[in-house]
Amino acid sequence: MQWLIVTMKEMKDNIRDKRSFFFAVVYGPIFMPLLLIMPMMFGAKANIIDYQATSDVMVLGREYAPNLVAHLKKNNLNAIDAPAEFKQQIQEGLIKVVLEIPEGYGQRLRTAKPALLTLYTNQSSKDSQKSARHIRSIIESYSGHLGYWRMRARGFDHDVTQVIKVVEQDLSSEGLSGMIFGFLTYFVIVLTMMTGGFYLAIDISAGERERSSLEPLLALPMSRHSIVIGKYLAVLCFVTFSSLLATIVMYLLFTFLPFGEISNFLDLSGTTLLRAFIFAFPCCFVVASLLTATAAFTKSTKEAQTYISILYILPMIPMLLGQAMDIKSSSLSMLIPFFSQYTLIDKTVKNESISMEYLAASFSGSLIVAGLLLFAAIYLYRQEKILGN
Repeated sequence: MQWLIVTMKEMKDNIRDKRSFFFAVVYGPIFMPLLLIMPMMFGAKANIIDYQATSDVMVLGREYAPNLVAHLKKNNLNAIDAPAEFKQQIQEGLIKVVLEIPEGYGQRLRTAKPALLTLYTNQSSKDSQKSARHIRSIIESYSGHLGYWRMRARGFDHDVTQVIKVVEQDLSSEGLSGMIFGFLTYFVIVLTMMTGGFYLAIDISAGERERSSLEPLLALPMSRHSIVIGKYLAVLCFVTFSSLLATIVMYLLFTFLPFGEISNFLDLSGTTLLRAFIFAFPCCFVVASLLTATAAFTKSTKEAQTYISILYILPMIPMLLGQAMDIKSSSLSMLIPFFSQYTLIDKTVKNESISMEYLAASFSGSLIVAGLLLFAAIYLYRQEKILGN
């Protein structure tokens, strides 16, 4: 149980260090989800049109098109009169859009000529662009409906004009949006693992060497592998706690912030995030052993900070290569750490089925790599040069 004493000692020292505690408990788990998720979620929310919600649309000349106004109301858009100075108000952001119906609108329809409608928008405003897309889609459906009956009234089949019709079906669970949020969930969980153990890993190796406290520790009557395992477990505890706290923060964001439209097509429930954390959990062993081995390899605190800072991009490499090379999910590819965890989390967020074979391969591959890195750290600690430059 010598390793347990070392673990408790390192954890106690790390909690006392305000900088390490801040990065492990506050910066990574709390600030990172806030800074990464909230802008993206609100950006996605701004582009999602809820056709079921009732809203008002300002119309200039609505008396010229009662049928169009009725069609808008049928699609949850209530037409109201636009103010006289609507152009200036649109520029100032006080009004989103205004639909103008000219006086000759009905006459042009009766003579089978295109009727011109003007939609005033502010392209610098996302809300204005969103409202314009909403109105345009409804008017286009109304135009198609009128065109169909115009052809039928003249004895023509509307399908005659449809020479070739291509229908594209996206067979992925949620398309591009699901892939983005799957990556975001993976990125936050794994990156907070790195921030959670960053300073502790540096302090227990390079830091103790610079403070000349490593040599007295190694001189104690305990095996060096017990010392390494104790230090490794301390890093593992902070890595795991940091990623778990980040998962909880993401759950709170998805639960209490107004992301209702996004939840309609993505599974962002607490159960999904819990599964995502469980699937990412093997990365905790890999990250903790990687940080421990890297810190043992370096000669100073500054060198350790440089090397470990570079390692921040490591969890992204397998995933990016998998996307660039279009690596298919298989039992062999699921042995690759980080890539397999990203694949599993991506499937979880998109509510796809996951085979037990993939789970076993993901856990096994990560534990094997973590074990090899831990053995490398033990080997470095057994070398006498661990004490000096």
